[in-house]
Amino acid sequence: MRRLIPYFPALVMDFCLGTIMTNTAFFSTSLSLTASFIGTLGAISTLLFSIFAIPFGRLSDRVGRPILLGAGCLLVMAVSLALPLCRNSFHLLTIYPWLGVSQALFWPTYEAWLAERQGEETLIKRLCFFNLFWCSGITLGPLLSSYVQKTPSPNVPFYLVGGLSVLNWWMVSYRPKFSQQNLLDTDQQITNSVLQRPIYINRSFLYMSRIANFGSWFTLRILQLITPKLATEQMNILPSQYAKLIAALGIMQLLTYIWYGSKKSIVFHYRLLPLWGPQIAVVIGMFIMGKSYQFSIWFIVFGLLGVSVATTYFSSMYYGLVDGPQIKDKDGKGEQTGWHEAILGSGALLGPLCGGWLADQTHNPHSPYQLCSGLIFGLLILQLWIWLTMRDSDKTNQST
Repeated sequence: MRRLIPYFPALVMDFCLGTIMTNTAFFSTSLSLTASFIGTLGAISTLLFSIFAIPFGRLSDRVGRPILLGAGCLLVMAVSLALPLCRNSFHLLTIYPWLGVSQALFWPTYEAWLAERQGEETLIKRLCFFNLFWCSGITLGPLLSSYVQKTPSPNVPFYLVGGLSVLNWWMVSYRPKFSQQNLLDTDQQITNSVLQRPIYINRSFLYMSRIANFGSWFTLRILQLITPKLATEQMNILPSQYAKLIAALGIMQLLTYIWYGSKKSIVFHYRLLPLWGPQIAVVIGMFIMGKSYQFSIWFIVFGLLGVSVATTYFSSMYYGLVDGPQIKDKDGKGEQTGWHEAILGSGALLGPLCGGWLADQTHNPHSPYQLCSGLIFGLLILQLWIWLTMRDSDKTNQST
C-alpha cells in the first residue's frame, strides 16, 4: 500500500477538479447563468492552463517540485472555498479561472516528480498506475457532485474539495526516500535505451505522439461537453444511452492504460502501427458518426476513442519523459511534461469551441464528428510527413 501513496495525489486532484467543474455547472443554475457563459468560463480556465503549463514546468526544474505542487493544491482549496460565496457572473469570472492556473502548477510538476521517484517500479509501471488513478478521480468527482445535488446542501462538495486539497498538500509533501543508487541506475537504463536508437526515431515519435494527443483530446472534449446537449436535444438520445457510451469510452481507456503498464506492451513502443492504428479507426468511426446515429455503432466508436486517447496520452508523456531530456541534452522533465499538458490543453480548449460553433452554424448535430474525422485525418498526414522527413534527413546525414 505504501508504494501506491505517490499516485493518490493524482486521484485526489482530478477528483477535486471533476467535482468543482460539475458542481459549478449546477451552482450556476441558481445564479440564472446561461450554458454559453459556463462554456466560456471553462474555456478561460483551460486557456490559462495551456499558457502556464510550460513556464511552470520549467520553473519546477529550477526551484524544485514540492513548492509548486503545494501551491497548486492550496490554490484549489482557495478556489473551492470561494466559489460558494459567488453571487453573480462577475464573481465567478473572477474566481473560477484560477482553477486553470492551479492545474498548470500541479500537473506538469507532478508528472515530472513522479518520473523521478524511481523506487521499485519501472517508468512504464508508474505511468500505468498514474493513469489508472487520475482516470478514477475524474470519474468519481462528477458522480459525487451529481448525487449531492439531491440533498439540502448542494455546496457541500465545494467544502469537501477544500479539505481534500489540504490532504493532497500533505501527501505531496510526504516523500519516501529512495537511494541515490536506484535513481542513477534507472536513469542510466533509460539513457542507454534512448541512445541505442537512431535519434530521428526518438525525435519523430515524440513529435508525432504530441500531435496525435492534441487530436485525441480535441475529439474527447467534444464527446464529453458538446455531445450530451446535441444528443438529448436534437437527436432524441436518452441520457441513459449516453451514459453507456461514456462508460464504453472510459472502460476501454482504463483497459488500454493497464495494457501499456504491462511488460508485453514494450513491443508497441516506437512502432508506427500501434500509434497510427487507433487514430485511423477513429477517423473512420467519426466519419460514420457524422452521417447518422445508431447506438451499436456509436458504442464501438466511443470505445475506439478510449483506446486512442489512452494510446496517445501514454505515448506523449512516455516519449516526453524518456526522449525529451535526451534530445535537448539536459534533464528538463518539468519542461517536457509542461509541453505535454499544454498541447493536450489546447486540444481540450479548441474542441468544444470549434465543435459547438460548427453545430450552431450548420444546424447539423452530426457536424462536430465530421470535423473530428477531418482533423485527425489531417494530423495523420502531418505525422506521416514528420516521419518521412526525419527519416530521409537521417539517411542524408549518414551518407555525408
